[in-house]
Order: sequence, then structure tokens, then C-alpha cells
Amino acid sequence: MVLYLGLMSMGAMFHLIPPILPFVIGDQGLSHGQGGMLMSLFALPGIVLSLTSGWLVDRFGARIMSAMGILVMGLATVAMSQGDTFPLILTARMATGVGAVIAVVAMQRMVTRLFQGRPLGLPTGVSGSAVPLGIIVIYSVAGPMAEDLGWRVVPLRAGIVCVAVAVVFFLAGRTLFKPSANKQAADTSDSVRDSSEGLRLIWIAGLIWFFINGAMTAFLTFAPDHYLELGFGSRDRSLFTSIPMWCSALLGPVIGLLADRFGRKPIFIASGMGLLTLSLGLVAVDGITPVVVGLGLGAAMALVVTPLLSLPGELLPPSHHGRGFGILSTCANAGIFMVPPIAGKLRDFSEGYFLPFVLMACLALAGIGVAVILHRQAYFQNKRKMAKAL
Repeated sequence: MVLYLGLMSMGAMFHLIPPILPFVIGDQGLSHGQGGMLMSLFALPGIVLSLTSGWLVDRFGARIMSAMGILVMGLATVAMSQGDTFPLILTARMATGVGAVIAVVAMQRMVTRLFQGRPLGLPTGVSGSAVPLGIIVIYSVAGPMAEDLGWRVVPLRAGIVCVAVAVVFFLAGRTLFKPSANKQAADTSDSVRDSSEGLRLIWIAGLIWFFINGAMTAFLTFAPDHYLELGFGSRDRSLFTSIPMWCSALLGPVIGLLADRFGRKPIFIASGMGLLTLSLGLVAVDGITPVVVGLGLGAAMALVVTPLLSLPGELLPPSHHGRGFGILSTCANAGIFMVPPIAGKLRDFSEGYFLPFVLMACLALAGIGVAVILHRQAYFQNKRKMAKAL
């Protein structure tokens, strides 16, 4: 439960900007390209620091690093609420990203350690539902709160809650965080495994992680503004934008169970990227209800996220789990940093959202091809392992 709260706080801090973005744009006189940068700057520290964070987590432990990351997120978000100018707001947002990259790598490492020696699909699916749930909470609360009290109240209160979660995480985690009893046996068997092939597969999976995080972050950043242009009110905009998160949170554990039972996780990932392509393409089509789009996006996320996040725990020895999640975090943050500003500039250039959503759909389409490559590489790696065993 403590770990779940930590992951929820990370999801909420990450997507704090989209529901209040129209208010920030109006208050600061920003372009949509600058609005996209405000969202994506959160990811810049992740590009630079994810691999280092993975090493630090492997070196100093996941619990301490998780609590530190959550604390930095909360303090920086409170500072953002006090920023008087756009550069100060950007700086605070980037500092929030520093805490987030430490926290997310550490908490993902905690999941693999707690369930070491067991199938990871279901634990990954359950823990993976925490981030969408945190996004749902912030989308449900932030828009109406900003409309009634001003946008600065949202990061102030969210940051205070995040600091409280960090304190709970630090105090309770010492008692509750007990790794699996299978840990020692798993360490012994895994220590002789060659990590080089596993890391190569993680880099391939990381490219898919780049595409889905870039596309979905751009969608979640601009969907409230898109629905505003279509004439929907604040509560309807929040509801429509949160549908993918609800669907992903509910389906994640189910997909985890299926992936553990049937294997072939790259096939799940390729199917999810195909559904993501179709759903993002439908956003650009007039007359398609946002409910249908949201359900498709949520199912696509569940098909990709749960199997993909279980790969470091399955492909790498325990001593390299932090580095594996660091690679994924680097790729995710690169997508988050690059895609929303490009989508925002396309919106400014075209004065509409058709081209931005076509861009997102093209990224998802590219992810299908990479997932096929991942499947082939994983297949040949398994064949080589079987040959060595014989």
C-alpha cells in the first residue's frame, strides 16, 4: 500500500500540468508550444539522470531513494506554485522531474525485489495501475479547483500531499519493505547469467517505451484543450481525458495474469501499439465520441505497459534491475521531453489538432515494428539459452 501511494503520487505530479494548462496559458500569456514545454521539461532530468539513478538504486537501496525522490517532487511542486514568472515555473517543474526520475526507478526496482523469484506480470500490473489512478485523481480534482481557486492552488496542495507521502514512505517502508523469501535463491541462480543480451533487449523495449510515452503524454497534455475547443465544460474535459487511465488501471492486472500464463510478451506489446495507433487516429476524425477513443487508449496502454515493465525483472540479474529500469526511464523521458513541444508547435502552425494527433498515431505505428523486432530477438535469445542448456 505504501509503494502504491508512492507510485500514485508520481503519476499525479507528472500530469499536474494538463488539467490546469489552459489557465496557465491564459495567466502567463504562453503559446501552445510553450505549454508543451512546461509539460515536457519534467522529463529532461530523466534523460540525463535515469541511468545514474538506476546505479544509485542498485548501490544504496530502493527504499531510501524512493523516499528522497518523492520528497524532492513535493517540495519542487510547492515551489512551482510560488513562481511569478514563466522561467521560474519552468525551473521548479524541472526540479520536480529530478525527484520523479529517482522515485520511479527506485519504486519499480522495489516491485521486482519484493516479488523476486515469482512471475512478475500480476505484480507489475497491480503496481502499474497506481500511476493511472494518480493521474485520474489529479485530472478529476485539478481542473475544477483551478477554475474555482486559481491554478496556483493546485500545485501548492498537490506538493504538500506529496511531501506527506514521502514521510509515510520513509517511516513505514522500513517495517513493511521485506523482500521475497526467494531472494537468496534467485540471486544465486541469476548471478551467473550474462546481462549483456538482456540489456540489449531492454534497449529495444526502451524504444517502444519512447514511442508510447511520447504519444500518450502529448495526448494527455493537449486533450483538455482539444475538448475545450470542441465546446466541452471543465468537468467533461477531465472525465474524457481520464477514461484511458481508468481503463488502463482496471485492465493492467488482468493483462499481467494473461502475460504470465501465455508468455510472448512482445506480442501483447505489438497488439497494444496497434490499438494505440487506431485510437489516436480516431481522435483526429470528426464525430468520434471521446468515450470510444478513451477506452481504446486505455486498453492499448494496459497491453503495452504491464508486459514491458516486467521485462527488466525477467531478463536481467537482480544486480542490474535498477540499470534496466534506468534505461527504460531514459527512453520514456526522451519521448516525454521531445514529443509534446513538437505537437504544440504543430498546433500553433495548423491552428488545429489534426496534425498533432496524426503525429502521435505515427509514433504508435512505428512502435509496432519495434515490438516485432523485440519478439524476434527474444525468440532467438531463448533458443540460444536452450541450446546451451543441452
